[in-house]
Amino acid sequence: MALNLQDYCYCRYPIEEKGKKTVTYEHEGINVFLVSEGSCIAYWKDKTIEVNTGEILYSSDEISIDMLSDGHIIGINIDGSIAHRFCRESEGAFVTSGVFAPFLPQQITQIVTNYDTVSENYLCNISFEIINTLNSSDKKSIVASKLVAQAVSLIKQNYSTVYGVEELAENLNVSKSHLVREFYKYTGITPGKYLSNIRIDAVKQLLVEGNLSLNAIALKTGFSGDNYLCKAFKKATGETPMSYKTKILNSQYLPNQMSLKVDPEVYY
Repeated sequence: MALNLQDYCYCRYPIEEKGKKTVTYEHEGINVFLVSEGSCIAYWKDKTIEVNTGEILYSSDEISIDMLSDGHIIGINIDGSIAHRFCRESEGAFVTSGVFAPFLPQQITQIVTNYDTVSENYLCNISFEIINTLNSSDKKSIVASKLVAQAVSLIKQNYSTVYGVEELAENLNVSKSHLVREFYKYTGITPGKYLSNIRIDAVKQLLVEGNLSLNAIALKTGFSGDNYLCKAFKKATGETPMSYKTKILNSQYLPNQMSLKVDPEVYY
């Protein structure tokens, strides 16, 4: 019997709203919104939540959002058995910062922008990746120090060229030990580990986007060469880059796998 991906998770009801208005989103499952401009106030049951530019709002079930005059939000609903399980096990509503949820703002934007042209497989697979990101996101990140926010921003913008934590600390005019201590306090991981995670995520994207050689991918993502890339990738994922790529392109999506699966012909 063929696996129906939509039984597990699929996204629907994409929205994009601008300007001063009240938006009521009445859908079961995961509701996730990116505030790309301005700010808004969200109301979920007895909670009042302020959401600012670059932050991501999650809620289960119905939520109402008051947008300010300069506001711009985009959002989606994710339904299915995996989505409902996440809703049962998570807080009913929370905010996380886009800088602490790598690629989540881009993924939400991709879905809303290309919803009518991408395949059902793509929508199911990227929905599962979004759930995983939400599950591991730092819900306290909105109170993170300015230093940590700057460090995360620098890593995301320069992951392919920054040499390591010492160089990062120098760019921020702080000591390496202070940066590591502050970063771990607010994120639960070290800046070196965060940098490694970003690089591995970038490798995964490039593996499925085209036919670059491993050495070319290594140079684009901050690794010194394909040998080092392979060692780091296997340590992080348990498999080689090529076995990962082959599995994604040729095998059927499995709902218990944590890696992003995409349809290469519709992946933008």
